[in-house]
Amino acid sequence: MSYEAVVAQIKAAPEACLDEISQVISAVVRRYEQETADTQKPSPRLAEAMREALRISADPAAKGYADTKELFEALNA
Repeated sequence: MSYEAVVAQIKAAPEACLDEISQVISAVVRRYEQETADTQKPSPRLAEAMREALRISADPAAKGYADTKELFEALNA
């Protein structure tokens, strides 16, 4: 169904039904947001890698590189 078709149905509905229509739309949007939020969570492995990256970036003793060229030079040495 297209957006325009839904809008046409809402416009054709009696004004007395608008509160109920609004509640239904809100419920559908909430359910969609919950479903998509669950699929956007990183996997446990990725989440741990992200935590490790944050720990390393906060560690002043960790070796850092100014750019990728410097990094690859160190890896190839």
